[in-house]
Amino acid sequence: MLKVSPNVKFSYNLVKGSISQRKVFVSSLNEKLFEQLQPIVTKDMPIREFKSIYNKTLPEKKKIEIKTLKESKDFEGASDYLYDSRDYINGMTLEIPAQRSKILKDALVTVMHENTHILDTLSNPKHTVLTQKLYREGKYDNKRDNWFLKVLYNEERPNSDKEAVLDDVKEKTRNFLKGKSNSDKILLLQDARYQLEQEQHAYFEQLKYAKK
Repeated sequence: MLKVSPNVKFSYNLVKGSISQRKVFVSSLNEKLFEQLQPIVTKDMPIREFKSIYNKTLPEKKKIEIKTLKESKDFEGASDYLYDSRDYINGMTLEIPAQRSKILKDALVTVMHENTHILDTLSNPKHTVLTQKLYREGKYDNKRDNWFLKVLYNEERPNSDKEAVLDDVKEKTRNFLKGKSNSDKILLLQDARYQLEQEQHAYFEQLKYAKK
């Protein structure tokens, strides 16, 4: 099994247990960050100050590069893996809206969403193991990306017929998996499951802090 760099996982003595226990752990860290970022509600925050606050809220030092998100019509924020020269994951990015080296005051909810992804990844190294394996084996191709983004992670129209939507997803998923080995099918479906569970948790946390 491929090893995961200590840069992208919390130590076992810090986080372990069931999925629900790990979610509670992530939520508790999110709460600490949210409390420290209250000044951003009323005014823009210098990125340097944000980085200092952010690093202090992490219980262990990790390689998280905080970057200004390039303007995009599709994303308000982003997080991603960093790879070394041998295609091993050795860090992550936290990309958030900023102008003139300042985090925008209306970006707090986006920060909480993306930070949930970061913390979920650090708390669940098996997600990173699978991502690293699929990436190194070239499994993240255009067909896979189109299947995930246009079939699974796809916003449905209001009042869509649920059964019809699920039938469509099943059919398109079978077509995507057709001809692949059983082991590849399992790994690709598991990877998609992990990503969708993370998105669900991130939106749950985002909504919680939007209400606050």
